[in-house]
Amino acid sequence: MANILGFQFGSRFISTKKFETSLINEREDFERFNNFKNSELLKRYLELDTLVHSGDFEKKVKELKYEKYKDTDQFRQLSQYKAMKASSDIKTFLKLTKAGQLERMKKIQKSDSYKSYLELKKYINSGEFHAAKSKKDFKQSEAYTKFKDFKLLSKNPDIKFFIKTENKANYKTACKLQDSERLSTFFKLEAIIQSKEFQEHKAFMEDKKRFKKSEEANLIQELDNLRKNQEIKWYLNIKKNNPFKELNKWDLTFEEDFDSMQLDTKKWMTGYYWGKALMNDSYSLSGEKQLFQDTNIELRDSIAQITTKHEDKKGKVWDTTHGFTEKNFEYTSGLISTGHSFRQKYGKFEAKIRFNNSYPMLNAFWMVGEKMSPQIDIVKSAFKNGKAVECGLHIQDKANKLVHQIRKVTGTKFNNNFYIYTLEWSNEIMIWKINGQEVHRETKNIPNEAMYLSFCTILPQNPTNEMLPGTMEIDWIRCYQKKQE
Repeated sequence: MANILGFQFGSRFISTKKFETSLINEREDFERFNNFKNSELLKRYLELDTLVHSGDFEKKVKELKYEKYKDTDQFRQLSQYKAMKASSDIKTFLKLTKAGQLERMKKIQKSDSYKSYLELKKYINSGEFHAAKSKKDFKQSEAYTKFKDFKLLSKNPDIKFFIKTENKANYKTACKLQDSERLSTFFKLEAIIQSKEFQEHKAFMEDKKRFKKSEEANLIQELDNLRKNQEIKWYLNIKKNNPFKELNKWDLTFEEDFDSMQLDTKKWMTGYYWGKALMNDSYSLSGEKQLFQDTNIELRDSIAQITTKHEDKKGKVWDTTHGFTEKNFEYTSGLISTGHSFRQKYGKFEAKIRFNNSYPMLNAFWMVGEKMSPQIDIVKSAFKNGKAVECGLHIQDKANKLVHQIRKVTGTKFNNNFYIYTLEWSNEIMIWKINGQEVHRETKNIPNEAMYLSFCTILPQNPTNEMLPGTMEIDWIRCYQKKQE
């Protein structure tokens, strides 16, 4: 006998419209969030946010805002250059260079005339020349010829200039400086200071509005503008509150909105699984008053409707003792299942369902595998007037006895109203929910086999005429698998 436990709520369920709207909004926001997470706009914002708050960037901003030109390396280079340029030795060098004297002295020093002059001068000052000069035939000698050549070269303007200049202090200073590290440093500084980059830096540092004109200021302004962007503000607020923690746990594995004109036979089969699989025909179980027919299933306004009506039909009945036999039925109804297309072990299974009449019309959303046990009732309208529904588990225990772990759920009128019925199933626990509110849980005898979805209306007893036609409507169905941790 079924173990039926009452469950009375202190308040009614949240309205289906409100709950479904929250589901839709959550899914749309989740999709929007994930799409925006990969957008170029957010990528640019995060890139700028990281850059602007980096130590190097903040250091650069402080330099632009507060550093004075006199505190820069460039200013120190300029000061050193000016001091060196004003020094007497470099001034002398530059003066002689500008006048062309140093270049002229180099040219003279390398000339053949000056080299001849030095050789003759050396000869004239030698003992050999003085010995030749003391002889009577001096004027007819080679020594005299060299003497005359020396006198002539001594009157050469360049040689006279060289002799006059080489002993001057300023020339000696310039020669001493010419190949020195000091002069090399001076000209390196001069090249730096005369460069375009140096002059631009000097002008930039002396500009009181330099920060506003800087690339750093432009980047900060761009980041400020992005912070005001509504999509970015929304994304950051959502990320901070982390509202998709639950959604992030699941991957969608099955979805049906019944938007097509006809039932998708690739997804759905009609009638009990084994009848369709083995005989391609429908049958009913012994004790059931209805015959399942495809014509009792209709898609309209994106809703699948199973209709139960008074109709005389002949069909098959399965009895464990007699097998299949023919029977005359007074009522017909419908059943759809994913027995041939979709089965899943563990996950979340939910559907939005409405029925206009309850018991003896057992409108059911249930799951089953290869055998009729274990069976999961996600919802079943097992009580009169629609004031309660059932949910739970039917399973064989170790003694092969069928155990019914069922809960009666009350708290609202279920007839004629859409509700969202949900099962969350793991290897440790099963949780049933209606409009997001938990109504039952099981931790014992948890099934561990893949099962398929079934929706149907069954008649264990004859309904009254005023109950007909009976309808069970399915707006949508979704199944999810938990993501791997």
